[in-house]
Amino acid sequence: MPFICENVECRAVLARGQVRSIRENEGWCFYCPDCKVRNALNDVGVPGGPVELIQPERSDLPHKVIATARPLEDGRYAAQLRVQRALGMKGTYAVEEHWEQLGIFLDAQEAVAHAKSIAADLLDRKA
Repeated sequence: MPFICENVECRAVLARGQVRSIRENEGWCFYCPDCKVRNALNDVGVPGGPVELIQPERSDLPHKVIATARPLEDGRYAAQLRVQRALGMKGTYAVEEHWEQLGIFLDAQEAVAHAKSIAADLLDRKA
């Protein structure tokens, strides 16, 4: 079974021969050769026996969510959202969904917070 980079920007699917596992203070890991992000590994081998490393299962899929605030001419902000759902197959994403205007807000942080809450609700419902 291959290793998968858990960085949502990368999601590289890597053969075991492509990664070099190392033991650090936090435990076993590998660094993605493409994006250099640390990825945790678990040793499931028999105590005292050879090391047998697997990648831990995630409880949730690493969806890609981009929440932004688009400035309007009147000084307010439109909440925008782009979501790519991670598919059950590792390394792949569904087609991106996007919303240009989820609401109008006086503050950019409020607009982004609103878009993020919409994304959380959306992903919870479809999980």
